[in-house]
Amino acid sequence: MKNNIIICLLAILFSVQAFGQEKVRKLDFRLGAGLSLLGTGDMRTFNYENELNVKLNKYFTSSVSINLGRSNRGDFETASFTQGNLNIFISPFKNTRRFDFRLGTGLTYYNISDAYLAWQSWKNGVLIATKHEFENRTSFGYNVIIEGSFLITNRFLVGVKAFTQPYQNGDINSGVMLKLGMLL
Repeated sequence: MKNNIIICLLAILFSVQAFGQEKVRKLDFRLGAGLSLLGTGDMRTFNYENELNVKLNKYFTSSVSINLGRSNRGDFETASFTQGNLNIFISPFKNTRRFDFRLGTGLTYYNISDAYLAWQSWKNGVLIATKHEFENRTSFGYNVIIEGSFLITNRFLVGVKAFTQPYQNGDINSGVMLKLGMLL
């Protein structure tokens, strides 16, 4: 089932002709940074994203992105993740002007590493020993994205993205991101 979904998304991503007779193929590269709530929503995470977009026609765009995230909660808890995304966007008001509002969905896969305090040993009010536990897990999920971008020049754009990513293992990652990009 997972392989069929991945094959279908890859076919959509690389099939420019599937969405009409337009021969328009514009690429843009976007860098994003923002905050999200990770896990069950209890860890504030800083996210960094690299995204490549292919404009298929005036309504549809596909993208591939890689995200990195990190969270520190207190002195003894941390989480970091690497994530890959394949998305398809629809611009309901067309992507023909300087402003592009788009809605997106797609697949996401992530690998997350957690470190947390398992126990501490104190003697006379002084911390003498700690033990940490480490956990590494991976999971598939899906993306729900609302994004708006504005061309500030003929090549450079700025945008805002709101997203949520529920995963099969019960984790969720939801947040907002500021994006800067360049038409290639």
